Formats: sequence, C-alpha cells, structure tokens
Amino acid sequence: MAISHAVWLALAGGLGTLARAGVAAMAVRWCGRGLPWGTVAVNVLGSFVFGLLMAVGRGRLGLPMGLETVLLVGFLGGFTTYSSFAFQSYDLLEQGRLLAAAAYVLGTTVTALAAVGAGLLLGRSLGG
Repeated sequence: MAISHAVWLALAGGLGTLARAGVAAMAVRWCGRGLPWGTVAVNVLGSFVFGLLMAVGRGRLGLPMGLETVLLVGFLGGFTTYSSFAFQSYDLLEQGRLLAAAAYVLGTTVTALAAVGAGLLLGRSLGG
C-alpha cells in the first residue's frame, strides 16, 4: 500500500470517528439514554451508507477501488464496522446461502458477546 493511500485511509477513518461521535450525541439528545440509541443510530446509518456506496459505487459511479476502500474501510470503518458485518450477512442471504448467513450472524454475535464478557472478566481481574 502506498503511503499516500495509507494517509487517505487514516484521514477518512478520523473523519468517520468524528462523524460517529456527532451522530451518537444527536441520537442520545433526541432519544435519551434508556437504550444505546447512539450505537443503534450509527450502526443503522452506517449499514445504509455501506449498501448505498456498494450499489452506486460499483454501479453507476464506478468508483475506483482505492476510493472505494478509503470510503468503506476508512470512513465507514471509523464510523462503524457493523456496516461491513450487515453487508456481508445480506450478501450471503442474497446468494441464497441461508445456512451460511445464519451461522455467520449467530456465530459472530455469540462469539462477540463472549469476547466482550471475557475481556470484561480479564480486565476486572486485573483491577480494572
């Protein structure tokens, strides 16, 4: 990867992170703190934008691969990685791979929850 491409990825990731903070703050302001509305808003919006960029970017616009990577991996990666998970799940469904999609969604969700629990347990045992 060229240095200039890495710089663009880093800048886009930083902008995605700033956008995440702004969207999450707005969602909390509008919906309150009863549920993690900021995370929900970011994940749903990020998933929508990911799908839109995939359809338009690979369709009518024909975005160059480097720009697609900067937008999807950089900006949306800083904004939310859930969008990648949602797109990949949908892609498996669209391919008719229902069992693979179900295994991916369930396996990722259960494993990620277990990983959060393991991280919390380890962190707490270390005095966190």
